[in-house]
Parts: sequence; C-alpha cells; structure tokens
Amino acid sequence: MSLGFNIISIEGFLESALQKPLPGVEAQKRMIPEFPKNQPEYFNYEVVLNEAAVLILIFEQQGIHKTVLIERMPDAGPHSGQIAFPGGKKEKTDADIIETAIREAEEEIGVKIDRSNYIGSLTPVQIPISGYSVTPVICSIDFVPKFKMCPEEVKNIFIADLFELLNSETSKKITVREMEINAPCYMLNNKIVWGATAMVLSEFQALIDQNSGR
Repeated sequence: MSLGFNIISIEGFLESALQKPLPGVEAQKRMIPEFPKNQPEYFNYEVVLNEAAVLILIFEQQGIHKTVLIERMPDAGPHSGQIAFPGGKKEKTDADIIETAIREAEEEIGVKIDRSNYIGSLTPVQIPISGYSVTPVICSIDFVPKFKMCPEEVKNIFIADLFELLNSETSKKITVREMEINAPCYMLNNKIVWGATAMVLSEFQALIDQNSGR
C-alpha cells in the first residue's frame, strides 16, 4: 500500500487527521491476542499507571516513507525481546510526554530531533500488566537519520517501509510464557510485531483509512 505522499504532504495529512476524533481503543483492541489462561489485562482505568511514550518517526528514503522499530534486548520484563517503537517511561525531568518520546529515542537509537518535528499523538495504550500508559508520539524529519544503537537496551534497529508494514497485518502462532497463542500481528523482516506495538499500528492504520476514504 502506498498513499503517494511526499514528506510535506504526509505531514499535512497527519496533522489534519490528528485534529479529528481518533480511532482510539476500538482500533487498538483488534490486535489483542487471546490467551488460554491468565489473559493480560489492558484498558483497566481503575489502575493508576505510570506514563510512558514511544516514538513513531517518519522520514523519506528513495521516495518511500520509512519508520524505525527496534528489537529489545532479552530481559526479565514483560516485553523482553519484542519488536517495538523506541521509547520508555516518563522521567520527572521531562517537560511532557513529547519530550519523553524524543529523549528515549535519542538514548535508544541515537537520533536527535526536537519539538519542531512533532506532528501529533495517538491514543495512549493502557497496559496494566507492565504498569504503563504508553502514548505513541508521531514526528517527521526531512533527512535520513544515522543510528547509534544503545547496546544495553537494543538488540537490533529496523528501518521499515511504513505502508508496507501497515499492509502486513496477519495472525501468527507464538509462544508466550510457555503458552502457544494465536496473535494478530504485523510482519517486519520475518519478525512478528504483536502486542502493544501492533495495537499502536492498528490505530495508525485506522487513522489513515478513516481520513483517506479507504
């Protein structure tokens, strides 16, 4: 899928779309996998969650709109080894969630941008299992970034064709916590993008669809 945007027009398209009501939780829920037991909890608004952000960075390379995802290092956390957008928790020194996304992206993938690159934000994904409410922050740049990976947090950096990624929606069997589940997902370089990141991508896709007459 390609919408034929150049970097200026995709900014304008997204800025306009993000000023309208967002697709929101219903679009995100499409990508929640079903667990046979101990279903992870999403959207429990009675639980007080810590704020976090991820960065959806958009840039053009050889006429194709790209974005950046990472493979997280294996650890003991609930998102160990997953494919995700760069991001992390909000620190007390962050002015707001936009600054969180920009700072975390610089720390994890070495790309330095500022608030002038900000387009808008999607609906926060509520993830009580990890204790966070994660806001997807969208920024665009007019250059191809050079990356510097944080080896403590990031195993790989992936440059993805944005619209090819959005068009890769499928379902795959995966093993999580010693359980085999059927997970709605997207595919990136033969890697499965599922969970919270897939929920973010689902709302992004719905945003495009509802504002482009698809």
